[in-house]
Amino acid sequence: MTPEFIAIIALGLTLIGLLLTFRRDARADTQALRADTQALRADNRALRAEVRAEIQNFRGQVQAENHALRAEVHADIQNLRDEVHAGNERLRQDVQALAERTARLEGAIQSLTPTRDDPDRHTDAARPAP
Repeated sequence: MTPEFIAIIALGLTLIGLLLTFRRDARADTQALRADTQALRADNRALRAEVRAEIQNFRGQVQAENHALRAEVHADIQNLRDEVHAGNERLRQDVQALAERTARLEGAIQSLTPTRDDPDRHTDAARPAP
């Protein structure tokens, strides 16, 4: 064997050793990346579950607040209706009292004016036009 041949074989073995080392390191890196990916996926699932729980909790709070607001608005509307009905009733009583007072005034005015005892005259509308 010549020294050149030995150098070529030694260089080849060195390259094979380097390739095997690189391959082993690449496999280790790939496995580490897979482990990191799995850890990230697990973290992602945990975060997703946490966000869903928070959203569900928030949804419950919003529904409770909406329910309370509806009850409050309903109570306010009912109070307003009661006030309007009471106001209408007072107005109706005031109008009725005014109608009674007006009727009394009309009666008093009619009693102060002399009535004509014309038997042929019933109303002003029955009088023939000139």
